[in-house]
Amino acid sequence: MACRCTRISKCRSDITKVSNARTALQALSNNNGTLNTRLTELGGRMQEMATPDNIGSCATSINNMNKDSASTISAMISQCTARISSLQSELTNLEREDREHHQGLKK
Repeated sequence: MACRCTRISKCRSDITKVSNARTALQALSNNNGTLNTRLTELGGRMQEMATPDNIGSCATSINNMNKDSASTISAMISQCTARISSLQSELTNLEREDREHHQGLKK
């Protein structure tokens, strides 16, 4: 069994990077909620300005603007969370192997 110190360092770095990405996505999700509120407000205003001929298509367009991004962001947050969990498990195993390796060198 070889020393795992380098891999441990890389794994910790990866956990930090993915955690930062998840935090950024969560902030984006919050901003997305604000955007959705604004789009809803816009939809209300559009009804005042739209003609009977185009009111249905305007409302549909506004409702669809934000629908896909919310589910995509949520899926990305879930993927980050799963990757962090996987990396933490890997880190635990690497640290155990590294301890065994360094203890074996002391004997």
